[in-house]
Amino acid sequence: MKIKLLEKHNKLIAFLLAVIGIGGACTFGGCAYGVGPVACEYGVPSATFKVIGKVSSVEGNNIKGIRVILQNDTAHTDIDGKFNVQANDFPMDKDFDIEFDDTDGELNGAFQSLDTIVSFVDPEFKNGDGHWYQGETSKEFNVKLKSKN
Repeated sequence: MKIKLLEKHNKLIAFLLAVIGIGGACTFGGCAYGVGPVACEYGVPSATFKVIGKVSSVEGNNIKGIRVILQNDTAHTDIDGKFNVQANDFPMDKDFDIEFDDTDGELNGAFQSLDTIVSFVDPEFKNGDGHWYQGETSKEFNVKLKSKN
């Protein structure tokens, strides 16, 4: 008898918690679902951080074929040494690790790898959607690599 009473009691409590949890999320959070011009939204603000630049030798010659890695984005410099990589992250001041590696060996001359940091301080975001996506910001980041010789 006591077990059946406890099972019914537990089911009632679970039901009430579910109702309060769902109802509380929409009423206590200020989100009147289906009422007014504002709909409930869930997510995390994000923005696109773009890094554009050029890789050249210490002597000033553009270097093509250098692999550039920024978080999950990888690019190779073109014939003019230019690159463009980007990362998506929370819209605030950010420091990103960026790597430059000579992957073609002696083809364009052998250059030392470089691991450094590109910093976005007080970034100004443009073209956001007015919701969770804050837009994009970009930074020019030029690098000079030393020869291995």
